[in-house]
Amino acid sequence: MRSLRIKFTALLVGLLVLACVSLAWVATQQERSALEAEVENRGRALAAILAGAAMEHLPGVELGDFDGELVLERLMREVGASNGVVAVRLLGREGRVVASLDASERGLSPRTLTGAQARPAADQRGSRLLAAAPILYSKLRVGEAQVELDLRVLVDPVVKSTTRRLALAAAVLTLVGVGAGVVFVALLAVPLRRLRLGVERLRDGDVTVRVAPTSRDEVGELTRAFNEMGDSLLQKQRIQNAFGRYVNDYVLAQLLDGPESEQLEGMEREVSVLFADIRGFTRLSEGMKARDVVALLNEVFQLATDRILERGGIVDKFIGDSVMAYFGAPVPHSDHPLRALLAGVDILRTLEERNQSEPSDPDAPPRVPVQMGIGIHTGIVVVGNIGSDRRTDFTAIGDVVNVAHRLEKLSKPGEILVSQAVQRRVRAEVRLQFRGEQQLSGREEPVHVYSVDRSRESAPRAAQDPFTP
Repeated sequence: MRSLRIKFTALLVGLLVLACVSLAWVATQQERSALEAEVENRGRALAAILAGAAMEHLPGVELGDFDGELVLERLMREVGASNGVVAVRLLGREGRVVASLDASERGLSPRTLTGAQARPAADQRGSRLLAAAPILYSKLRVGEAQVELDLRVLVDPVVKSTTRRLALAAAVLTLVGVGAGVVFVALLAVPLRRLRLGVERLRDGDVTVRVAPTSRDEVGELTRAFNEMGDSLLQKQRIQNAFGRYVNDYVLAQLLDGPESEQLEGMEREVSVLFADIRGFTRLSEGMKARDVVALLNEVFQLATDRILERGGIVDKFIGDSVMAYFGAPVPHSDHPLRALLAGVDILRTLEERNQSEPSDPDAPPRVPVQMGIGIHTGIVVVGNIGSDRRTDFTAIGDVVNVAHRLEKLSKPGEILVSQAVQRRVRAEVRLQFRGEQQLSGREEPVHVYSVDRSRESAPRAAQDPFTP
């Protein structure tokens, strides 16, 4: 912002100086032209006066009239006494000087003169101006009167004085302009600085920041546009926070970027589906108040959700006292079977720690022990929007989901059952036990079922835990 003020002030000063210099030069030239025209008129008037006075005596001077010569010399001295007159001369019929303030010019022709008398009237030679008037006798031209004026004496002092006044006025105008420019830039910089600070806070994530408009100009319009952008971002954040509790982050991002995104229409992916169900929940909830039942479900689901998300899974839905999740979509993971299995182990561990811990509130009733059974299967599903134009779910559809659900139903409390498809992908990392072939409901072919061997969990975790990711 300081750089902007400096540049703007420098530009303003430059423009003011250029404008002042240009105006001063134009005014000076116009005044010089006017003064030179006035001097020329004055010279012509003096030459006309001299020509009128010399009309009767010039012919006699050419014939040697001594008295007439004295009269003309007196007339020329009177004219020469005028301010700025540097030469006065009378020319005869033949164009030679017959009388002059400079005695050395007498008898010379105009071509041999070193002055400006050979040039037309009002023509300048150096810094001098020549004015001439014809001498008429009985309407016959008998000679010419010439008066030469010095412009340096008559014009230059006035022009210099005017130039000094204009320079002083230009300096005052420049100072006033610079002061006004500084004040203007300061008034412009304050709202821009506030707007910049607001942008920095918005960049850092504070979508509640607003900047009060201080004017109705372009800066005010920019400030109002900034506030509107902040309102839009705040609304988007509120929508994200609200819907984030109902849909996964991927779906939420796609909806906010564009609800018509083709990525939500459905895609085939290999995923690992996990079902976790609270065992004996009907018996546990007997005699409990509805509010306590909801609190228990929220507590258990919170623990399960955290473990699933930590392993990169997607919580699809909550079905009664069960939770469904899948791994490997929409963001693909090559190790999604292992991720699903490790998430199941984490859920059981967390529940065991929860059952063994005491409530943080000493006045709260003892914790109700909770156990879950988990089933996992891997295969191809379709992941995308399922439903109507008024209500849709982003979920996984396919036989893999049914198999995982059936495996969860077969599992005992605290047990994880997986299919052979999962066993083939994780047997190098996790110890599994073959539980035989099981005929699942709704399927003609039996399924090879394996359970996770968690017996080594009694050993120190840092050394022998097979479930570390």
